[in-house]
Amino acid sequence: MSGFRMYIDGKFVDAVHGKTMDVINPANGKLVATIPCADEADVDLAVEAALKAFPGWRATYVGDRVDLIMKLAAKMREHADELAVLETSQYGGPISKTRAFDVNAAPGNLEYVAGIARGLTGHTISANPHARVMTIREPLGVIGCITPWNFPMTTATSKLAPALATGNTVVLKPASCAPLTVMKIGEYAREVGFPDGVINIVTGPGGTVGEAIVKHPGIDKINFTGDSKVGKRIMELASQYVKPVASELGGKNAFVVMDDCAVDGAVEAGVYGAFFNSGQNCGSPSRFYVQEGIYDEFVEKFIAKAKTITMGDTMDPATMMGPLAYPACRDNAEKFVAQAVEDGCKLLLGGERPNTPDTRDGCFVAPTVLEVYDNRIPFMQEEIFAPVVGIYKFRTFDEAVELVNDSRYGLCASVWTMDYRKGMLFIDRLKVGTSWINQHLEIVTETPWGGRKESGWTKENSLLVLDEYTWHKHIWINMDEEPHTFWENYLKA
Repeated sequence: MSGFRMYIDGKFVDAVHGKTMDVINPANGKLVATIPCADEADVDLAVEAALKAFPGWRATYVGDRVDLIMKLAAKMREHADELAVLETSQYGGPISKTRAFDVNAAPGNLEYVAGIARGLTGHTISANPHARVMTIREPLGVIGCITPWNFPMTTATSKLAPALATGNTVVLKPASCAPLTVMKIGEYAREVGFPDGVINIVTGPGGTVGEAIVKHPGIDKINFTGDSKVGKRIMELASQYVKPVASELGGKNAFVVMDDCAVDGAVEAGVYGAFFNSGQNCGSPSRFYVQEGIYDEFVEKFIAKAKTITMGDTMDPATMMGPLAYPACRDNAEKFVAQAVEDGCKLLLGGERPNTPDTRDGCFVAPTVLEVYDNRIPFMQEEIFAPVVGIYKFRTFDEAVELVNDSRYGLCASVWTMDYRKGMLFIDRLKVGTSWINQHLEIVTETPWGGRKESGWTKENSLLVLDEYTWHKHIWINMDEEPHTFWENYLKA
């Protein structure tokens, strides 16, 4: 597939040095497209374009900015079928998922932010009878956005929408293995009339292009979604320039099942949460803690439900689970499962590569469940980002709290109980950014999303997202004829 080029200063361009890289379908190992492989020179051009466009875009009336954002959303919905196929082809999410979720969630981000941005306000402060004090919101400047491969379009628009609506310009780097739908956004932005340089999209390796974006003096803030190791590297680089970083990083999320829960509902949600998008979701539960009174029943039903998940041709609407995004992801998952078995875990389901005509050439990992006896083994501490989960039996409420918090991550967790008072008391003690009672993985644009500890710090979505792309300028207006000082009375005397 040809025709995919970078989008810089309103033009579709190849890399300055002419280098290219391939996008491979992880379901079958076949070539999907060849795209530009940028380097520092291309980032320089993108940042230069964004800096040039910033004054005019900042001065554009917010109603006109959000009108363009709404037109971009409409254009994405118009091309939903094409985008769904591209999304499936580049990272392996089954077509049933990309049609139902991605092509709706991505423009939905744009539409939501377009709706709230016109209500952006500052504050007035009654600090002194001799003055009028206020804050006004101003855009930061040029935002460097670095996005992941597991929800390419959706994550890109969750950053583009608030950045653009608040008057910033953007240099965006999509994931190297799944950039195609994000590149399409550049095409649509040009069609609907975004000024040149407001949106710039560069493609290439994170170690080259991503680092060049982070270090560039023309970039005012970085917004990154990805794994914690890369997030730490970005923070290290950005600290040299005292550059702010919004980071939505990894998770090792807990799913806590109390004796008094509705078991069938917990099983349904647990299987869906763990294996949706092949477990390639920062909010997916991978640590299951089940109270001893219902442990056997829950495990039996969980295994039976997981066995009903279908894998195969990702373009078949009946396929429920696709491959992992690239071979290293599959190999990493298999390594963790093998190590867990060595560490004494009992393999209850999966652990193998599906071997059918539709799966044998891809990066598939079957739904895998292990019974775990030690919460400190790597399998229960490291983010694996695959359809692999551990189930651990606990006895008491306090023990469950300690197990959940025994992690360097703090993205999300859920507790399943029909005693809502107990559920609230449990959540009060969790060190996570998002928590649910009798739900897991329900995330909508109207609600904030972000973690604690090594899961990063930022707030995606909701009204709070506008704070990530603006700063409050403090203005003090003296209302008296003379300025006031602390020693004025002494001078008068």
